Amino acid sequence: MDSYQERVKNLLSASGKLHRYLAALPVDSWSKPSTCAQWQIADIVGHLVLGAEGYTDNVSRRLQGDPSPPEGRGPAGSDAAVSSAERIAAGAIAARERLGDQLLATYESTGSRLNQLLAVLSPQDRQKPCYHGGGIVPAENFVDLRLNELTLHDWDIRASLEPNARLAPEGLPSTLLMFTRSLAAGSVRWAFWPGPKLSSPVRYRFVVSEPIPLTVDISVAGDRVRLEEPGQQAADTTFNCDTETFVLLMYGRISTSDAAADGRLSVEGDSELTARFNQWFRGI
Repeated sequence: MDSYQERVKNLLSASGKLHRYLAALPVDSWSKPSTCAQWQIADIVGHLVLGAEGYTDNVSRRLQGDPSPPEGRGPAGSDAAVSSAERIAAGAIAARERLGDQLLATYESTGSRLNQLLAVLSPQDRQKPCYHGGGIVPAENFVDLRLNELTLHDWDIRASLEPNARLAPEGLPSTLLMFTRSLAAGSVRWAFWPGPKLSSPVRYRFVVSEPIPLTVDISVAGDRVRLEEPGQQAADTTFNCDTETFVLLMYGRISTSDAAADGRLSVEGDSELTARFNQWFRGI
């Protein structure tokens, strides 16, 4: 695992790259649809502004001894994709409308405040438990939460404008670290959209090759999901892919059929279950 200082360095790099990319965009590109359903590119930037403000508030209040939820938010751990999508989309659009032509400047200023706060955390402060909608987490986790968010939404913006957009490589270590933490917790609620309960769980196995290898089982019961270490139990369907394809599939940015057609994904097992994967994993 990369050190805390290396992850902060990656966060600063990703923040700067996205700011420079946005600053160079023609004005009319900001209103174009992104890969996020019903979101303009400008709405994504509004979402990133709110994310930076929220993370800064969560960490700052905890450093002052207050671990409580922000006003208007539920208890830590109460957020999930299906329950949060509408609130997050409405907030992003409202931020875009409110900020107007100050949107890019606000993205830069709010992101810089968060980055500076995280960069100077002492080893003791990094371990202080902070509020997050997905659960109580150490303050240092906000480096990875923010970097994962930037990496994914950078792709959402670029993929709507460029035919061969790629995930920023500096973000992949933090994204995989988040999956490792989810594996320990046994859940990926931030990516999973539940459906009707199944008579028996479906087991998907991902064998991820490079640049960051990972092998993980995803057990779907229809209405709930668990991440598990692969064991003796056989998988119903096995996906073989690289790290970028794994991330994009888990967040619902590409479909299993498109990934297979492009040669990014090889599949062993039930073709019907392969197609059903996209019903459950759509992200936000």
